[in-house]
Amino acid sequence: MSDSNNESNKQEKKREYNRNAQRVFRQRRKEHLTKLEAAQRELNSVQVEEVERLRRENQALAQENESLKAAYGSQASSPGPSVSPAELRPSPSGFLAYGTPSHTFLSGIGTGHPYVVNPVSAALPPAVSTPLPQTNTDPSNLVVVVPNNISEIRRSLHHMFAPLLEIPVISNPQSHLATLAALEPTLPSALKPTQLQLSTPHHAYIDMIPSPMLRDRLIAIGPANANTFLTETCTIACEIEDTGQMTIWGEDWLNDFSWEFSASVLERWGGWLLTSEWGQRANFWRRQRGVQILPGYD
Repeated sequence: MSDSNNESNKQEKKREYNRNAQRVFRQRRKEHLTKLEAAQRELNSVQVEEVERLRRENQALAQENESLKAAYGSQASSPGPSVSPAELRPSPSGFLAYGTPSHTFLSGIGTGHPYVVNPVSAALPPAVSTPLPQTNTDPSNLVVVVPNNISEIRRSLHHMFAPLLEIPVISNPQSHLATLAALEPTLPSALKPTQLQLSTPHHAYIDMIPSPMLRDRLIAIGPANANTFLTETCTIACEIEDTGQMTIWGEDWLNDFSWEFSASVLERWGGWLLTSEWGQRANFWRRQRGVQILPGYD
């Protein structure tokens, strides 16, 4: 009888143990499912917020795109000058007035804006003549000058002007001009903005050209022509295919005398944007290399 009771007690304890184990298992499973559901709700919330953020960003980009279209108007479809340089040279009034932005480029900006200066002469900024050094023909005194790495120069310029490159110029020209003015104390003399740069909305890549005269002339010829020059020629500022449009000789890349524009660039832009001084510089460097000089620049 005693053995039977012991066996019965063992069975009862075993059943009680199993019931407790099942209860604990169900409790743990419930807690685990609750945690999973909470994590899923949190993930869904994050995804909803991310989708909403992307939607707002897409909407802002669409609005900026519309602003760009409105600002440039028909000029956006024009890759370059609408007339030949020969036609433009005798008629400087066809250029954008010096210091006066075009109506389409300033679409949406009131004429009373403090950054827009009063109209002045429509002529391009005058060229500043720099005497060319004499070509050294004595082989014993020749100094070897090698081309600089334009990609490295461009990286340095982009780092220097990083605050400007983050600003959508067309939709927010005031911020661009104010930021440029704030950067002025940190810039070397060749890159310090001119009065025209500080008063006329323009593309930020123009600010990265270490030649005050060329910067002013690019602003003066209007956004369409300036953009064409930048995207075709200006490898020092724009990440475009380098086909030898410009060469920078030696280490002093801030001195624009060390620049040499190619024959094709001078043929397209010489005489109206690029003054004869640029052709004379090109011929100086061509003589150093023993290459045939370009006619019309002596």
